[in-house]
Amino acid sequence: WWPAETRMVCAVADMPENGARGFTLTGADKNQRLDIIIWLAGNGREAVLRGFVNKCPHMGLPLETFPDRFLSADGERLICSAHGAQFDFDGACFAGPCKGAHLYPLDLGIENGVIILPPQNPPQK
Repeated sequence: WWPAETRMVCAVADMPENGARGFTLTGADKNQRLDIIIWLAGNGREAVLRGFVNKCPHMGLPLETFPDRFLSADGERLICSAHGAQFDFDGACFAGPCKGAHLYPLDLGIENGVIILPPQNPPQK
C-alpha cells in the first residue's frame, strides 16, 4: 500500500536531534500500512531530513527490533538488527549481507513545522 495523498507524519520538534524514528502510516483498510524511517541529522536550520521505507533490502524485514532503535552508537549509520547490514545517510548499504543495495528513499517535505510525505511512486516489486 502507498498513500495517494499527502500525509502528515510528525512535528519537526518531535524528532530527536541527530536521531531516527519509525512511523506507520495507515489507510482505510487495516491491511493498508507503510512503515517508514525518518532520520534527522544536525539541528536547527542546518538539519537535514532523510526518509526511507523501513524494509531491509536483504530479507525485507524492518530494520529495528525495538521501537526507534535504528542508529549505530555514534549516530552515523542505520543498522538492520536482523543481520547487521549498515546504511549511510543516503540509504546505501556499505556493509553486511546486502552491500551495494539501497533502502527505498522517500521524498519528505516540511510545511508549517510538520514533516510531510507527499504522494510519490511506490517501489517496483
